[in-house]
Order: sequence, then structure tokens, then C-alpha cells
Amino acid sequence: MKKNMAHFAWTATLFAVLLLDNTSVKAYGTGKSVTPSKQAIPVSEYIVEPDSSRDIQKLLTHYNQTAVNLKTSVSGLTEEQLHFSPGEDQWSISQCIEHIILSEPLIFEMFKQAISKPNVSKNSQKPGNTDEEILNSMTNRNEKHQAPEILKPTGKYKNVNEALMAFENGRASIIDYIKNADIDALRSHVSQSPAGPVDGYQSLLFITTHSDRHILQIEEVKSHPDYPKNK
Repeated sequence: MKKNMAHFAWTATLFAVLLLDNTSVKAYGTGKSVTPSKQAIPVSEYIVEPDSSRDIQKLLTHYNQTAVNLKTSVSGLTEEQLHFSPGEDQWSISQCIEHIILSEPLIFEMFKQAISKPNVSKNSQKPGNTDEEILNSMTNRNEKHQAPEILKPTGKYKNVNEALMAFENGRASIIDYIKNADIDALRSHVSQSPAGPVDGYQSLLFITTHSDRHILQIEEVKSHPDYPKNK
């Protein structure tokens, strides 16, 4: 796993999304802007509630909602629908799911490395973004980024159930970590990211919100006019 960490220069582009303030998304084939929370598969809205950032259960709720949204978005899709690509160099739904499956455990490994390092917050440094800014910016699909080779999907999943099982297995250790985490310890540990300082809670929030981003991408694929219809 340590060998793979060398490939994570890509986080500079992922975390750069956190600095954006435009939360609209252009749906394929429409040219219209839509707000992520208004789409068929909404991202979790709880995170903007007062004091929600102090509650571990809120983070677990977000992870659960992400899983529900993914299952709702892809359940019952045919192999043809899974592998439909809306255009050259654009991912299919199968590739989006695979990218999520690959990303969550590896970003979690990054988090564990960061949380084990000295706490820069001892020097009075605070997070550079609020939880709400992370949520809104990560689900902004106007800005696109190239995934690193290690996280580029091949479209290997031909069966939805197989993909969803891999997704659940991949995030099991993350859920266990959060269930046993101390909110004060997470909030008090601030580390550096390419977008500036983030606390431990925000790093865990980033993982599931990154998946929310690609669930929105799946919905974009399904909105394409050439997307295979159910027979």
C-alpha cells in the first residue's frame, strides 16, 4: 500500500475542487444547469445543519446515504446500460462504480497516514474550508479532473450485485473506524492538503462526498439521449 501512495499526487486536483463555489451541474444533452440536491439521486443535505459537524452519527448517516444513493442509482441496470459510454473518453456507469470502489479504500489509507503525523493545529492552524464548502464543491460537476492511472477503471463489473458487494466490502473498514472514532480527536487534528489545512473529520467526509460526486456522474450518463432504454 505504501508503494501506491506515491501515485497520490492526483489529490492536488481532487482537493482543488474544494475551493470552487459554483454548485451547479450541467446534465448531459440538456445544456441546462441543475443543482445537485435537486437531482434524482441527491447528496446528503444533513451536513449543513447547525452543529452537525460535531456528531459522528451524522458522518455515518452520510456514508449510509451515499450507499443508498448508489444502490438506487444502479439497481436493475442491464449489462448494456452499465457499459454505455456517453462519448469518447467518457466513463460508463460500470467505470464510475469501479472508480468509487478503487478510490474509497485508497483515500482512507491516505487519511490514516495523515492522522498519524504530527498535528499542525498545535500551531493554531485551522481548516481552510467548512464542511458545507467541501460538500458543495465536491459535488460540483462543472469542473472535471483526470483520475490517476491507479484509479482509472476498466469497466470490469458486468453485474450490478457484484459491484455493489465490492463497494460494501471496500468501505467496511472505514465504517468501523468512524464508529469507534472520537469526534474531538478528529476535529483537533489538522493536516495539510493541496487545498490547505483540513481536519480529520473533513478528510473522512471527503471520501464519501467524492463518491457522491461520481453518483451524480452516473445520473448524468443515464440522462444522455442515447442511453439504452429499458425494454
